[in-house]
Amino acid sequence: MNKAIQTSKINSFHLYLSIISIFLANFNANSQTVFHDSINNKKYILIDVHKTYERITAIGYESIEMYEYLGNYYFECKNFRKSKLYFDKLFEKYNLSRISAKSIEQYKTMGLNVDLSENK
Repeated sequence: MNKAIQTSKINSFHLYLSIISIFLANFNANSQTVFHDSINNKKYILIDVHKTYERITAIGYESIEMYEYLGNYYFECKNFRKSKLYFDKLFEKYNLSRISAKSIEQYKTMGLNVDLSENK
């Protein structure tokens, strides 16, 4: 009889351990988002380019590509305040000939005047 009680305790302990391990495995799997390439079967992650560019510009680095990307991104997201901020920096620091036609058109669409002089 004593042996039967010990066996049932061991079985319940194993059951308890397996339930906890299943729970932890599910918890771990849901806490990380891993994507797989269906063709090459390789792992990859997605990067928010706009957040990365914002961090880089906050540090002090800048380029036409970053300002154009951020201005166009926020324009398409209908966040015109941030779009104007990056477009203002873009048109303030760089020649109009170096800025894409898409950025110029979106800047004009927001009701802002583009200085067409090339004296920058």
